[in-house]
Amino acid sequence: MARTWDAGEAVAAPLLPRVRQVPAPATQWHDADSFWSGLELGPPRATGTRVVLDGYAGERLRMATFRHAPHVLSSEGIAPAHRGAALLSLQLEGNATVEQYGRRSRIAQDDFCLVDLSRPFRLEFGASTVQTIYLPLAALREAVPQMAMASAIGLPGHRGPVGYLRVLFREIFYRASDLTEAVASRLLDAIPHMLAAALETTDPARLSATQLRLHYKQQARRFAREHLDDPELCAEMIARGIGLSMSYLFELFSDEDLTLMRWVRGERLARCKRELADPALRHRGVSQIAYGWGFGDMTHFSRSFRDAYGASPRSFRQAALAYSRSIARITAGHTGEE
Repeated sequence: MARTWDAGEAVAAPLLPRVRQVPAPATQWHDADSFWSGLELGPPRATGTRVVLDGYAGERLRMATFRHAPHVLSSEGIAPAHRGAALLSLQLEGNATVEQYGRRSRIAQDDFCLVDLSRPFRLEFGASTVQTIYLPLAALREAVPQMAMASAIGLPGHRGPVGYLRVLFREIFYRASDLTEAVASRLLDAIPHMLAAALETTDPARLSATQLRLHYKQQARRFAREHLDDPELCAEMIARGIGLSMSYLFELFSDEDLTLMRWVRGERLARCKRELADPALRHRGVSQIAYGWGFGDMTHFSRSFRDAYGASPRSFRQAALAYSRSIARITAGHTGEE
């Protein structure tokens, strides 16, 4: 009787050597070393802190096998040009600790870990050997839209679909010297989907769906408040700023009474209202205040203001300032009587 092939046995089987026995070509190693050296701000690390053993750096796919001495890498040390990416790593030897999105996880041998370089993080390495692939967020978000749930979690390499990702890593790194740009580009597109399958093994209790939605909504609103004065603020800018896809951002606010951008307009109007009523700002024109809070069209601003507060911006300002003057006179009268 024919024996059925068991995927679980393949996943649990010992791996072939995971670091190449034959060194990569010198030019290939140099390209990889140059790319990874530019990841961090400041001067190169002290010799021996982090050594590139092998790697590949093409137009889209960038990866390396590192030997780490104990050190810490944090978001403050990442060059701005690389803050639109994530690092997916397989811990070959030793261990590490990662902190991100309010979580702290220990990464043991044979664990995978994803770190989002666009958000604050802290990685503490022990003496270890690690294989890392650099993933642009644009390539990652389609398959893994919920980065807060995927980052800073140790994915054991022996567990179900994670094992398939481990085998893919083994083959990509082992055959790095054979890669062509076309093949490398296809592999980069495939890795996020393999990671998405691996993430199916994570414990949903780590962050419930309700908690995750709340976390993302808070992030979206915080980002929007910080950029209300930017006339270019839009849903796409917010999604990009907090590391979400546009479709997931829209779905996130689908259970709210107001869409995200209607909420943004309300926040801008509230700030304009406050400044129009402030006697200390009476010398600032209505248009200056409106433009200062991101409105680019005065007709649209006036119409929106009237819809929200029942009066034009000028009428509201006149009434608010007149009320302030009357209150000031009454207060001054009482002070004089005393």
